[in-house]
Amino acid sequence: MKKLLLICVFAAIGAFQASAQQNLVWDIQFLRGNKQEIVPYSQTITAESGQGIYVVITPSSDCYCYVLTQNSERKITVLYDQHVKGKKEIYLTPQPEDSSSDTKTLYVIMSLARQTKLEEYIKNYKNAPDSIRNINNLQGEIAKLQDTASGLGEPSSALIASGGTTRGSSHEYATRFSMKNMYVRTITIRTAQVTN
Repeated sequence: MKKLLLICVFAAIGAFQASAQQNLVWDIQFLRGNKQEIVPYSQTITAESGQGIYVVITPSSDCYCYVLTQNSERKITVLYDQHVKGKKEIYLTPQPEDSSSDTKTLYVIMSLARQTKLEEYIKNYKNAPDSIRNINNLQGEIAKLQDTASGLGEPSSALIASGGTTRGSSHEYATRFSMKNMYVRTITIRTAQVTN
């Protein structure tokens, strides 16, 4: 009887740990300008021309991270497409410091599982970035992943104290996502011309 009870307890602990590992927890933070001021997370981020926007992504556990941008001319830039260790900061610049006025769409795809189809389309796109077929395939796969992620429900998010430092500066807040095993976040980054 004791053996059966111990087996049940260990099975319950194993099932709890497996279910806890099914959810991905990750933080995202947006910083603006040379002073890297924190920009509140929203679906639209605005910067003045010449001001850089920086993104800091920190997953709590090992996962796969894919970050791409697309400008108004449909040109895609792959910023990150790798497996990432938990607690590692990914520091990206999706909006270079330039004087042009443009709107970019930032796609952040975080997943516990490797997205092999997306990786295949990214590889094909990198090999032939001017190919309309490669652009369409990559856009189509992102849309499919968005549909899959939205079918899992709206992600839980919370503003948290990051308590960390990024590139020597102390940053107080980040947005944390949890409760799902895959996320596709779409953020618009607008650059506005400075008017004097």
